[in-house]
Amino acid sequence: MELEKWYRHKAKHLQFVYDRMPLFVRTGLVTVRGLSLVMNRYARSMYEDLEQLKSHDQWSRREIEHRQIVSLQDILDLARACSPFYSAYPPLKLTSLSAWSQLPIISREEVRAMAQAMLNVTVRERDRIWVTTTGTTGASLKVCYTPAVMRKNWAFRMQQFLWAGIRPRSPRITAFGSKVVSSRQKSPPYWVSNISENQILVSIFHLSSSTAANYVGFLRQHANRVLEGFPSALGLLANFVLAAGAPIPMRAVLTDGEPLPPTLRERIEAAFSARVFNTYGNTELCGLIQQCEHQGMHLNPDYAFLEILDKDDRPVEKGETGDLVWTGFINDCMPLLRYRIGDRGAWLSMQECPCGRKSALVDPGVSRESDLLYAADGRVFSPRAVNQVLKDATSFRFCQFVQRQKGHVLVRAVGAGRRAEQELLGVRQGIVSLLGASTTVEAALVTEPIVTVGGKTPLVLREGN
Repeated sequence: MELEKWYRHKAKHLQFVYDRMPLFVRTGLVTVRGLSLVMNRYARSMYEDLEQLKSHDQWSRREIEHRQIVSLQDILDLARACSPFYSAYPPLKLTSLSAWSQLPIISREEVRAMAQAMLNVTVRERDRIWVTTTGTTGASLKVCYTPAVMRKNWAFRMQQFLWAGIRPRSPRITAFGSKVVSSRQKSPPYWVSNISENQILVSIFHLSSSTAANYVGFLRQHANRVLEGFPSALGLLANFVLAAGAPIPMRAVLTDGEPLPPTLRERIEAAFSARVFNTYGNTELCGLIQQCEHQGMHLNPDYAFLEILDKDDRPVEKGETGDLVWTGFINDCMPLLRYRIGDRGAWLSMQECPCGRKSALVDPGVSRESDLLYAADGRVFSPRAVNQVLKDATSFRFCQFVQRQKGHVLVRAVGAGRRAEQELLGVRQGIVSLLGASTTVEAALVTEPIVTVGGKTPLVLREGN
């Protein structure tokens, strides 16, 4: 996985070179990187982890609780022994889940400031892979994990594939945030093959009414595959398909990274004649909620421990919305204990699922359909696509994009000082590059974000919302 670490470290420079290569070279580069990922993702230990996860599907609630207590004790002991940040934590000996509340809650801001101190010092520098996430607030955060953590995380994804009736390494079309096609490209193909994993990566940065026919034609040529991506991007593709007429059948659709409201789910399922399997996850790899074949959103007890707390940090009742506070089990490179991630959700009032699994059912709480950003030339961008511009901006507490009208965007960043001013200029230029020079982009440093009536701070807003 040295290649993956090098790639992430040099991503910005490599992107500049990649964008200027012909299609066959880009296909080769994507496939080479894909081969590195394949060797890690589908190693023997991943399949061993997957078999173990399958055996846990039939656990009773008592068995789940016991596993969570043991996992919490293990991650606490490791964090106290190996991460300077946690060295002064009390040496709890857990006999119940309720005892976990004795530990302090850490905020996103603390993780941003103390990431280095949270690292497991026994993990070799050569094995550490740093990634950046902006989450739902637009505030950048760096987290670290290892190839072994990535491989374990993949086992959980493959577990959901099995729930969907899909075998690992099945052919798939992927519509996440990879910049596989240059923003300067004005004609198809808007996709690149990763031959090593039987995968086609689709650009979500070229979706517009003028390219709709190209995307629909491509999907018809590659029907009956697994389709995965951000809900908003798949929603745009679904709109294109439904407007064109007949649906395009896929084996299953897997969504991740954004809200999936019922109306959007229905539209995607209608367009692709397949059931949608949604996932709530995070780049920090500290929490996971996955949808089963009966549409139950299950907390995965092997992955993390979840608390849902009110404003006074007390557990909420079933059906009440509160802050999600995660303790992750799989990322031993950078343990996160009682981490208030910034998302809200609720335990479902009904905790019985027809699938028979006894793991807790959760409403992740992000149930609204996110606003889209419209460029002057008609292209449409999901919040997740816009989020990519913020990866290198680390000085903002929040950053939001206000659509004043089609082709006119205001960047509002909450921050101060020269570094924030310089990063704001970089973000503005990134949005200009993304949306095109014909789009007017303004930028301003502000003291507070725009908060909606429901108390949310959305990444993308329309003026007047």
